[in-house]
Amino acid sequence: MLKHFITNNRQFKPTDPEYRQVYLINGMLLGMVVIFTFFFFINLAFFELYSVALLDFLGAALAATLLRRFQLSSDVRQGANHTVMLLGGFLLGYLCFAAPNFYSLYWLCIFPPLAFFLLGRQRGLVATALFLGLLTLLLAWRSSTWPAASFTVESLLNVSLASLCLVLLVHYYEVSRNEVLRALATQHRQLQRLSITDTLTGLYNRSKLDDILSQEIARSIRHQSPFSVILADLDFFKSINDNFGHMAGDQVLMSFAGIMLQHCRELDVAGRWGGEEFLIICPHTDISGAKLLAERIRAAVAEFEFAHGKQLTVSLGVASFIRDDDANTILKRADDALYRAKGKGRNRVEM
Repeated sequence: MLKHFITNNRQFKPTDPEYRQVYLINGMLLGMVVIFTFFFFINLAFFELYSVALLDFLGAALAATLLRRFQLSSDVRQGANHTVMLLGGFLLGYLCFAAPNFYSLYWLCIFPPLAFFLLGRQRGLVATALFLGLLTLLLAWRSSTWPAASFTVESLLNVSLASLCLVLLVHYYEVSRNEVLRALATQHRQLQRLSITDTLTGLYNRSKLDDILSQEIARSIRHQSPFSVILADLDFFKSINDNFGHMAGDQVLMSFAGIMLQHCRELDVAGRWGGEEFLIICPHTDISGAKLLAERIRAAVAEFEFAHGKQLTVSLGVASFIRDDDANTILKRADDALYRAKGKGRNRVEM
């Protein structure tokens, strides 16, 4: 039940970037409701501090209202702002009422960490500076009404320096944490990109092509729209590696990948299927449209001057999705068409 409440009816999951903020906002607001209510009865019944009890009651009511509002809206930015403002306002209020008791200053140290965590580095720094500025004005305003022994110059100086050190440490922590998070996010994007791309050509790898093909089949069934696939295989590619070396072969594969990308539409998906075989997935394309694309690629390869100076050709097999197809059946038809193109002399397109 607590998990259900603390995550706003499970709207936020541990994988969400705002999860910890939501957790803290709910925890702080609920904690303030409980603490303010407790001290309301204590100050009213035992100490007869009616003004402080009134402040406690007001704090409990505001915290409960903001908690309910945050539970309904799930607006993290607004919830963070309200939590920080409520805490800062009541910390200053209690300092005003609790003076000249020195222990009232101890509670002020919880504001900077909370402000930085909920608001971020820049907004947290602004909120903390504003809070400390108001604190300074409050001390200057009320100091004349407090007994002389309450706050000595030495004690106030120690509190000020300790507060400044705390702010600098929290700020440094937030800067370091943000740098680490940015580095981790960059590494995650790089790893994610590497997991779906072929390192040599930069095209999608077979694993990613399998996923896209499954998605395209599901979309085609759902919307009754056509799509086609093209399997391409460079003719006599092995001779390039044998005669010119594997570096020349790699250069040929990269050049061919560039030719495919140059002729594909934005919505087409090209990838390396394995070795010198490549697959193109053509959404919203019937077999005649896919054949035209395959012919353009075939003609471009035949005219292209590869780095090693040898002319190359490519054979292509085309297949279009039909009812009850799965990934294996449509690829099998494209593969059969590719082998027919090879058997008929290569440098041609078959369906």
